[in-house]
Amino acid sequence: MGMRNFLLPIIDGFSSCLGLAIRVGDSVVAPFLRLWRLAHLKSRVDGAIPVTTQFDGSVETAGRVQLEMGDHCRLGCRVFFETCDSGVIRIGPHVRINTGTFLVAYSEISIGRDSLIGEYVSIRDADHGLSADGPIREQLHTSSPIRIGDGAWIGRGAVVLKGVTIGAGAVVAANSVVTRDVRPMAIVAGAPARELRARVATQAVPAEGMSLRKPVRR
Repeated sequence: MGMRNFLLPIIDGFSSCLGLAIRVGDSVVAPFLRLWRLAHLKSRVDGAIPVTTQFDGSVETAGRVQLEMGDHCRLGCRVFFETCDSGVIRIGPHVRINTGTFLVAYSEISIGRDSLIGEYVSIRDADHGLSADGPIREQLHTSSPIRIGDGAWIGRGAVVLKGVTIGAGAVVAANSVVTRDVRPMAIVAGAPARELRARVATQAVPAEGMSLRKPVRR
């Protein structure tokens, strides 16, 4: 016990110093790491990746991809991009795409400005053919564009299927499967997703004894 009591403060002090060194090192390395991730993504993309793009971690692609991004987007760790055939992915400015999201385009996926995409979302604009004439894995894909409007919010684990348009300001609840169009400002949930209600503007409610009326100038 004596040796243990002697060593514990030393180990604790060493770990604290090491933690401080790592924290300082991270702050020094962070700008270079972001530049590396930016350059790495640019090397795999045919399209525009602005220098204002932020990265929470490494971004993955399936070979070269057709990708256009607006300014000030933020990509989570292990976001995955893939474009096949003539597919293209277009992302507006100020879009946040969180960890583990998959975007796969055979036709087109477009995401409007100020949209939020939660963790582990799947957005794919194509399906395998389902003919009984042969194995599914050997059949051609059928595709149809996906369009997500400005300011939409797609919750964690949601799946957005081919041919769907999600209107501006709409909300897709976590783990929903979107198989048909969502009108602007609608909140949908479920598998398949169905509309629950519409978003409405709210006014501030005054606390007890307070008033929101403007003071009268005398």
